[in-house]
Amino acid sequence: MAPALWEGLPGERLRAPLRHRRAPSFPPGDGTCPGRRRLRVPLSCLPACLPGCCSIPGVASKMPSSGGSSSSSSSSLTPQVHWAQRHRELYLRVELSDAQDPDITITDNVLHFKAQGHGAKGDNVYEFHIEFLEPVKPQPVCRVTQRQLNITVKKQESHWWERLTKQEKRPLFLAPDFDRWLDESDAEMELKAKEEERINKINFENRIPKDPFRHLKRGYLFMYNLVQFLGFSWIFVNMTVRLFMLGKDSFFDTFHATSDMMYLCQTLAVMEIVNALIGLVRAPLLPILLQVFGRNFILFVVLGGVEEMQSKAVVFFVFYIWSLVEIFRYPFYMLSCIDIEWKVLTWIRYSIWIPLYPLGILAEAVTVIQAIPVFSNTGRFGLTLPSPLSLTIPFSVVLQLYLVALFLGPFVNFRHLYKQRKRHLGPKKRKICIRAVRTTSPPEVSLSKILALAGDADLLAPVFFTSHEEDGSQKSQEVTRSFAPGG
Repeated sequence: MAPALWEGLPGERLRAPLRHRRAPSFPPGDGTCPGRRRLRVPLSCLPACLPGCCSIPGVASKMPSSGGSSSSSSSSLTPQVHWAQRHRELYLRVELSDAQDPDITITDNVLHFKAQGHGAKGDNVYEFHIEFLEPVKPQPVCRVTQRQLNITVKKQESHWWERLTKQEKRPLFLAPDFDRWLDESDAEMELKAKEEERINKINFENRIPKDPFRHLKRGYLFMYNLVQFLGFSWIFVNMTVRLFMLGKDSFFDTFHATSDMMYLCQTLAVMEIVNALIGLVRAPLLPILLQVFGRNFILFVVLGGVEEMQSKAVVFFVFYIWSLVEIFRYPFYMLSCIDIEWKVLTWIRYSIWIPLYPLGILAEAVTVIQAIPVFSNTGRFGLTLPSPLSLTIPFSVVLQLYLVALFLGPFVNFRHLYKQRKRHLGPKKRKICIRAVRTTSPPEVSLSKILALAGDADLLAPVFFTSHEEDGSQKSQEVTRSFAPGG
C-alpha cells in the first residue's frame, strides 16, 4: 500500500505506512475527551498537544525527568553559580543582583541556598542545593554585594578536590569561576607564599623589642590630646557664641573671657617639647619648639605683660585662629593613639594649615607691631646693663627683633608640614621585590635590565645576584636601589 500523509500537530506532516499504524484503543473512563477526533499522535508530542486535557496511562512514567540531585525541583528557579577552590576553602559566586534575605545553610554536607533577587529569569525567588564531594564545616560566610553573592566554605581537611559535587556529572547551573581559578600547583605556590609572608612577619615582629609601657604611653598621649581638644573647643565655641551675640563688641573683651583657658592649654603645650625630647613621640624637635615658644611669647609676654594690649581687637583673631587649628590637630593625634584613621579628618589636619598658618602669623605680627609703642612708653621689661655701660635696652627692641624672626622662622614649620602632607595625602609609591640570579653576566647588566622593567615603581627590596668567579666559586652580591616615580 502506498504511503499516506498523516496530519498530527498543526503544520506537522508525517509520512508513514498505514499498515504500521493502529488506532489506540481507549477503555471507558480513561479520561479522553468525548466528541473529539482521535488523532494518531507520536508519544513525543503528547505533552505539547494535550496540556492537561487528555492523558494516557503509562505515558507520564515514560517521559524523561528534568531534575537533578544537586538542583532544586523543576518548578523553582536556579541562579548561575561559579566556583573555585583552594586547599582550605571553597568559593562560590552566585549571579544574583539585589539579593534580599539570603538563606544559606549547610546540613548533612549539603549547601542549601534560597534568596529573593534579580537573576536570569527576572526578579524571583532562586534556590539551589549542592552536595559537596567531601566534608566541609557547617558555617558558611556570605558577603552580599549589589551584583552578586560571594560564599566562602571552609573544608574539614586541607587538600585539593578533584571536583566540587559528590555526583560525577556537573549540574547545569554550576560553572568554574575563572576570575579566581587556580591549578593545584599554582594554589600550592600561593599557599607557600602566604606561609612565607606570615613567617617573615613573625620574625620581623620578634626583632622589635616589646615595650612593657606601650599601653601606658598610649593612654597618656590619648588623655593629653583629649584635654587639649576639649580646652581649645571650649575657647572656639565661647568666642563663636559671643561673636553672634555681641557682634564686634566681643573683639575687645576676648582676652578677659578666654584667657584662663588659653593659659592652661598653652602651658600644657610645653609637654609636647618634653614628649619629643624623651622620644615618646617621633617628631622633629625644632618645629615644635618654634611653635610653642612663639605662641607662649605672644600670650604670656606681649598680651599678658601690659593691660593695654588685652583690650585690642587683634586678640580675637589670634585666639580664634589658634583654636581653629587645634580643634582638628588634637583629634587627629588622639585617634592615632588608638590606631584609627578618619580620612576626612586627616585631609583637614594636613590642609587647613595652608590658609590658617599665614593668617596666624599675620595676626601675631600685628599684635607685636601694636605692642611696640606700648612697651616703649611703659618701659616694661626693659634691660639695664651694669656699669660702666649703664645702658638701658627697651623691650621694644626685642619685639622688633622678634618681628623679623616671625617672618623667617615659620619657613621651618611650613617645610615640615608640607612634607607631612605629602606623606599622608600624596600618591603612594608602588613597591616591587625582585630576586634575580645571574651566572654569566655581570651584576650591572642585570640591574639595568631590571630597572628598565620596573618602570616607575619604587624598588625598595634587595636584589641578589650570583656570579661565577674564576676559581669556580660563586659570589653573591646584593644591590639595592630606591627611586621615586618618574625618577
